[in-house]
Amino acid sequence: MSSTHSHTVRCARSFVILVAVALTAALTTSAAPADAANPGNTLGVYAGSGSPDAVAAFEAHLGRPVNQVHDYQPQDRWSTLDDIRWPLERWTPSRYSQRIVYSLPMLPDSGGTLAQGASGEFNEHFRTLALALVAGGSGSATLRLGWEFNGTWFKWSINAPNGAADYAAYWRQIVTTMRSVPGANFKFDWCTTNVSSYVDGKQLNAASAYPGDDYVDYVGMDIYDHSWSARRADPAVRWNDYITQKDGLKWHRDFAAAHGKPMTFPEWGIAHRRDSNGGGDSPYFIERMYEWIRTNPVAYHNYFEFADPSIDSKLFAGRSPRAAKRFVELFGAGSTGGPLDGPGTTAPPAQRQATKLRITRARIVRRSQRLELLASISRLASGRVRIALVAGGQRTRFAAAIKHGRLRISRRISRRQARRQTGVVTITYAGNARTAGKAVRLRVSARGGRLMTRRVLGQR
Repeated sequence: MSSTHSHTVRCARSFVILVAVALTAALTTSAAPADAANPGNTLGVYAGSGSPDAVAAFEAHLGRPVNQVHDYQPQDRWSTLDDIRWPLERWTPSRYSQRIVYSLPMLPDSGGTLAQGASGEFNEHFRTLALALVAGGSGSATLRLGWEFNGTWFKWSINAPNGAADYAAYWRQIVTTMRSVPGANFKFDWCTTNVSSYVDGKQLNAASAYPGDDYVDYVGMDIYDHSWSARRADPAVRWNDYITQKDGLKWHRDFAAAHGKPMTFPEWGIAHRRDSNGGGDSPYFIERMYEWIRTNPVAYHNYFEFADPSIDSKLFAGRSPRAAKRFVELFGAGSTGGPLDGPGTTAPPAQRQATKLRITRARIVRRSQRLELLASISRLASGRVRIALVAGGQRTRFAAAIKHGRLRISRRISRRQARRQTGVVTITYAGNARTAGKAVRLRVSARGGRLMTRRVLGQR
């Protein structure tokens, strides 16, 4: 959000691994789809920079552990931006050490331009960061570079001459540099802010700054419950605006799907604002975010349990008792991950038809480094499935659209995964108003006769 937030995947010879799939048992649908789609399972938190104790306090309110934590590098000058020793010292001894999302500024407040970055002038700073992260045991961290670039409040805003092109080129410079460090296995999150800023009566265009699929692992969006609309007092109106406006939630979902990337929400929260444009103690916003995350392929999301000079999103400081209560109900230990009760929500699982899901072909093509799947699913099924491949000690996650009862998937995987002769693929369908969710886990082997399908209960 504001500037103070900065304290926070050729081969000479090829082969095709042919996969024989035997569906030996009908999968039960109770528990599996709810847990697989449960937004509580992908919840993380920012509770202050380098603050394991604050995260633990948040978990105590929630009644369950968070999936990851979020932190920010300072952006005042290069000497602090590329020095990550302090947060590593804070997080490495904690139980969160392997579950950190780091937000990395692309430029310090003290100077520098996107054009300079695009030319490679600042690569050495990011090499320094990558070396320190790998040495500190965080070589697989998720890195959110230059977030909210489609706003106007950060130095790396695309509101500059040739800004979008320079931003995308600079992003490629950083990713290429950081990936080149031995031991690096970072994931990179390209993160917008909900609804692009207006400049001289015209909105910025988030998509124009996309650096390309080879340089992005996640497509993220930050969203807070605040609005400058004349009708902002109505929480339903605010939510509809968040969905429908340019570069809003619907755009985020469709853009991520078009590029085969999982969605993320690295920051989200309610908003108390001094200028009275925040939604305040709004359980409605909590409910809508829960349902949006539950029904879309969101890899992770982080609640912003913090108050800075421009916005107070804290749930558990006593100022937002209704939102806090609803948050714990929906994301806490007692959550089933199911749809919201009440008018206008999807039907309960007991009223939905069982989903048929059958894999007809699956293979890994080593030369092109691709996972190819062909599957049939109930005609009434809709939306997307989530797919995870575990092979070669690496995990690849992505979403695929259901089209007319079929899933046709061709997804690039890492060279290490393609070279392996065994792996596990998990397909998860969350369900809709008429069909129940289902999850299937398959063992992939170069030998076709010894495969099996397992029920997936209570697993993501």
